[in-house]
Amino acid sequence: MLIFALGLWFIGLVALLIVIRKAVDGSRTSDKLDILIDEIRLLRKEIRENKHIIDKRM
Repeated sequence: MLIFALGLWFIGLVALLIVIRKAVDGSRTSDKLDILIDEIRLLRKEIRENKHIIDKRM
């Protein structure tokens, strides 16, 4: 009986993980995060190239 209960628990856990994974992939969060990271890299590069932008009072 214990093995049956553990088997059902494991199957339920796997099903929950699959549902969560599908939801994250479906929201395209990782794609949006990649775009945001690229934008941050471009901004940092622009700031390094244009040091006069940075306010010296900070």
